[in-house]
Amino acid sequence: MDALFDAFLGPQGENERWFRELVDRVVAWQVQWRKTRFPEDPSVYTGRDERSPTFKRRLEEALDEFLSRMERNIPFPSPRYTGQMLKDPGLPALLAYFATMMINPNNHAYEGGPVTTEMEMEVVEQLKQMVGMSQGWGHLTSGGTLANMEALWAVRDTLPPGKVVFSVGSHYSWKRICSILGVDDWHELPVDRQYRMDLNALEDVLRQGRVTLVVANFGTTGTGSVDPLPEILDLRQRYGFHLHVDAAYGGYLRSALLREDGQLLAPEETGAYVKPEVRAAAEHLGQADSMTIDPHKHGLVMYGAGGVLYRDEKFRQTILNTAPYTYHVKEKPNIGMFTLEGSRPGAAAAAVWLTHRVLPLNISGLGQILRETLTTGREFAARLTNETSWQPLVDPDLDIVCFHPKDAPADPVAANHRALDLYRGLSVENPSAPFILSKFVVDPATARTFLGTQGALTDGWTTLRAVFIKHWMRLGPKPTALDRLLEEVAKF
Repeated sequence: MDALFDAFLGPQGENERWFRELVDRVVAWQVQWRKTRFPEDPSVYTGRDERSPTFKRRLEEALDEFLSRMERNIPFPSPRYTGQMLKDPGLPALLAYFATMMINPNNHAYEGGPVTTEMEMEVVEQLKQMVGMSQGWGHLTSGGTLANMEALWAVRDTLPPGKVVFSVGSHYSWKRICSILGVDDWHELPVDRQYRMDLNALEDVLRQGRVTLVVANFGTTGTGSVDPLPEILDLRQRYGFHLHVDAAYGGYLRSALLREDGQLLAPEETGAYVKPEVRAAAEHLGQADSMTIDPHKHGLVMYGAGGVLYRDEKFRQTILNTAPYTYHVKEKPNIGMFTLEGSRPGAAAAAVWLTHRVLPLNISGLGQILRETLTTGREFAARLTNETSWQPLVDPDLDIVCFHPKDAPADPVAANHRALDLYRGLSVENPSAPFILSKFVVDPATARTFLGTQGALTDGWTTLRAVFIKHWMRLGPKPTALDRLLEEVAKF
């Protein structure tokens, strides 16, 4: 199987025929499954050989209206869309979710979703193995924000009180989470020229007093930057804080570094698609105390399938909760007893399970796709510098590239205007845009790190942002989508 092509419907529906066959198979299975559960029961549809013409017409008309409205969607599956973290879900995820949602299990308690609960537990073990976490536990969530919130909640109620520390590059939800959980003692660190956590600033805060939690990033949502985990782990050894790694975006990178036997590829086997410092961080990923990792990003699964992992069982007891009307099958796993969320779709666990089954978490499976997206990011950054008057904000760690005019340090205000012109031409603001990018606004203080005293931009420094989470950009005949994107950028 060629995962780059066979695992997807395709940007232009290239695998339509096979996908229809598989969907028909799922529907046939669903009908047969329902018929054979209690075959002795009479049909409640007896005497109703025809559907109500009124309801039939209403449904068909509403469906036509619905599909018409859906046509106005932005073409997220296309390689022309690189605006946000929108991955075209793989066929395994689509089929598993479709098959399971018709049964509609709830993974809150085992009796609400016995099969999908078992699948979720298997998925969590696979995620732990992929990131190198040899012990602990975890579960799926609706997304990274809920995973981050639960991790902070568990730490707040388990460990002695102290400061919560994260960087300006961290996900915007951390401030909101602190507010919701009543954590007032938090500190936001600056970043370095790679948009990674400033280690000197971190140690300054650690010297000042008790720090309970440090949030490191393995793939920031803005620039895709990977914080220096080996050095942060050294600081943990000295200062004794809980290290949470927000790997919502980048955690699946490990699949591109693993052989089929689960061992790490040698550095020379990964070629140029993984930078040495990113590889070093990936090697240490499993030493985090807790971690957020999202199958609904690079895991080829549709939203919402986030996940949270813990290295220590003690956090499980801290967030234990129960209810008088559920958790009755005591000898079976009731995941909802140990989660912040209540009801959770078993279909999400099924989608992740079948995806991992078809595309194992190694270089022969899912890693093939990660290798292509990482290579695309590095090629775009290099060609941007060589072929246009734009340059990357940072040398990309993953497959997100932020960029700005090369003359920005000399005249940041003019560069801002030029960046906004490009955004208006190549973004959702232009209904006929040939490609769709997003933008990343660097806060004024961080802008000065890059631009010096010239960077005193009160409204922030605007850069463009391309997210190559879809792997189509370099594939196909010349000129590829990547070639055409660079041509469009060069016009501005």
